[in-house]
Amino acid sequence: MTRNSFRKLVRDRFILSFVVIILCASFIFFSVSSPVIAGDVVRFGASLSLTGKMATEGRLVKDGYEFYVKHINALGGIPIKGKKYKVEIVYYDDESDPKIAAKLVEKLIVEDKIKFLLGPYSSSCTFPASSIAEKYKLPMVEAHGAASTIFERGYKYIFATLNTVDQYTFNILKMATESSPAPKTVALINENTLFPQLAMDGAARQAKSLGLKVVYKEKYPSGTKDLSSMLAVVREKRPDILLAGGYTGDMIMLVKQVKEMGVKPKVFGLMLGPTLPGFVEALKKDAEYILEPIQWSESMSWKDDVFGYTAADFARLFEQDFGYKPDYHPPQSSAALLVYHHALQKVGLSDPQKVRDAIAQTDIMTFYGPIRFNEKGMNIGKGMAVIQLQNGKPLVVYPRSGAQAKLIYPIPGSH
Repeated sequence: MTRNSFRKLVRDRFILSFVVIILCASFIFFSVSSPVIAGDVVRFGASLSLTGKMATEGRLVKDGYEFYVKHINALGGIPIKGKKYKVEIVYYDDESDPKIAAKLVEKLIVEDKIKFLLGPYSSSCTFPASSIAEKYKLPMVEAHGAASTIFERGYKYIFATLNTVDQYTFNILKMATESSPAPKTVALINENTLFPQLAMDGAARQAKSLGLKVVYKEKYPSGTKDLSSMLAVVREKRPDILLAGGYTGDMIMLVKQVKEMGVKPKVFGLMLGPTLPGFVEALKKDAEYILEPIQWSESMSWKDDVFGYTAADFARLFEQDFGYKPDYHPPQSSAALLVYHHALQKVGLSDPQKVRDAIAQTDIMTFYGPIRFNEKGMNIGKGMAVIQLQNGKPLVVYPRSGAQAKLIYPIPGSH
């Protein structure tokens, strides 16, 4: 080999090594600076109650997220600035524990490098989880934390697709007062956790504003297995309206004991339960005539502009995909991802602050209903409806403009 050939070989190897180093450095930089995007995939993260006392609701939440993922990926992904990005969601099980939920949201951010957060299930888990999002200045669009206190802390990165708890009981009470003979008294019971407590506190204020007398208002500790002592007092008060706040297992127990104890209100409403899978099956005829405030019904005349699905389309397709009829929890979840969908299309993926700002300007129609946020991150675009279980089916009875049936009042056999 001549001296010139040797020099050329050394030079070529040096150039090749330099190019390899630059390419590796570029790959490392991209991996660190853009962890939210991997191979044309947008990743979201959520801590969910997949086990524990709220696992029933947690499954509904997850299925709602997965509905969006399945249907958007079938279209090739989210079209963003001329390119389509598939969607993935990283989940962790918070075991229905608020402290674990907060730790897992931080794990999603720090270890998994997630920049776009979805909410947990329940107000008690969303409250601390949203503090973590605020700490890291990353957007969280949540769909299942209804406590108004979540939005009273001046936070800038939390947004909710659902109506807040202060709106839950008003239409039940208003509908009742418009009935004849008009009810006069109310009894209120709730589990001593954030959402149920706020719901019944709001109900007490609303009842008084509507001229109703609150004759009983008590809470019970989480994990209580017997409410008969409370219901014995309620029975003596003979309230025209009985409202209760708690999660599914507790509400099934409550209804059974209401029947066993002979409590017979003219109106019986629960903040959660009647529309959930398994509720009617567990209670059979004892579930009849119970009311529930709902965020959504397939009878609503809403239609989104991403898939072109109406509320009825969503219900039909969801049942095909997951094997059961959805209540309002799944479309609430899907709507959170539709909020991100529109925001990412506007500003792209690179800057979470710009995404947060685009979310704040949301004004869209979805199969879940209209979504528009106030300065606190609350959805002020829609209101609540009320269903009543009639012949085992949840039928919208209020507002009357969207009603599927007339309210059965008073409950047959009431005092």
